[in-house]
Amino acid sequence: MQKVNHLQLLFWLTATCLCSCHSSLHSDGQEWPLLALADSIELETSALESVSAETAISASQWAQENLREFELLLEDEEMSVSREEGEIISDVSRARRLLKDQSKRRESIANSQKRTLLQLRGLAAAIGNGTTHDSQGTPIDSAYIALNLSVELQMGRTLKKSITETQTYASRGIAIAERTKDKSDSLQTVLRGRLARLILERNSSE
Repeated sequence: MQKVNHLQLLFWLTATCLCSCHSSLHSDGQEWPLLALADSIELETSALESVSAETAISASQWAQENLREFELLLEDEEMSVSREEGEIISDVSRARRLLKDQSKRRESIANSQKRTLLQLRGLAAAIGNGTTHDSQGTPIDSAYIALNLSVELQMGRTLKKSITETQTYASRGIAIAERTKDKSDSLQTVLRGRLARLILERNSSE
């Protein structure tokens, strides 16, 4: 079986222009799933960009700092919280998990998107135009198309899934952080008072 060389895909449009002859193979519409996937990736990217990266990163930092504050307040083994108070802390922790690595995820997506779209549309153009050879002179026959079609669709779907997850995590994390901020501030005030009383009672009994 022929091995996939992704660099081949980057030059398919050039190869199409240079190839004056056309294959007797028909595309049978095989290029359309590639083009549809490329379009859907752009739509998902737009949805992700509609959720402010700055807001997501700020909410992530807030959640991380406040979760750490709760951990410090509860280090004393005599400190305890009610079920309702525990749910507030859990919400802060959930926001932190959802927003973790937002900056890295978005950077990775930005780096992959241009390359993936070029490969999807390059392969679609080669199939649709009946290009006979790629830029390295490899024949573009039915086996070549089947192999590369499978690989490129899988790569595109993986990228799309990552974009969708990143957007979903950002939206959910921001929403949880925003609705929890006031409760978190109030609970920290309560816990500081509770810890202070414990320390006073401990010192007075010594």
